Amino acid sequence: MWFKDTLKNSRNSKKHRIIFIVIIIIILALIAYFVEKVRWLMIGFIVLMLGALGMQVYDYDFDLGKLMETKSFAESRVDTATDSDGNSYSVITGTCNKSDFDLNCDDFATQEEAQNQYNTCADSVQADNPAIDLSKIDIYWLDGNNNGIVCENLPG
Repeated sequence: MWFKDTLKNSRNSKKHRIIFIVIIIIILALIAYFVEKVRWLMIGFIVLMLGALGMQVYDYDFDLGKLMETKSFAESRVDTATDSDGNSYSVITGTCNKSDFDLNCDDFATQEEAQNQYNTCADSVQADNPAIDLSKIDIYWLDGNNNGIVCENLPG
């Protein structure tokens, strides 16, 4: 049981996923360096893994079903929320995807407007993922100090 729990926690941790991707890239680079017959294949895999690393670092993700349906990266982008432990959760809800995924405090005129959008999205996330502890998640990264009040520097 200890190994299974450790593996699950590692899979949920952004830091562990990044470390795992880097290790894979290093292994592929070593294979490409020492085995000339598969060098170009390994370089191709390295490029794919670098893409995965970039997506992991920048919390960028896609819904592959939506991508195949719409053939649009913009429409298939999935926002992710990260909790204080570094665990990422996909946010696939009506008010929290597509054009809303890059929101920041500059996109709102008042703190109340930002808070309303944050609360609406948080309610959607909670409805879709009841196991998520919303007190640990900063949706849109608007609540830097995780006190539940977003964009505190905006006018009331």
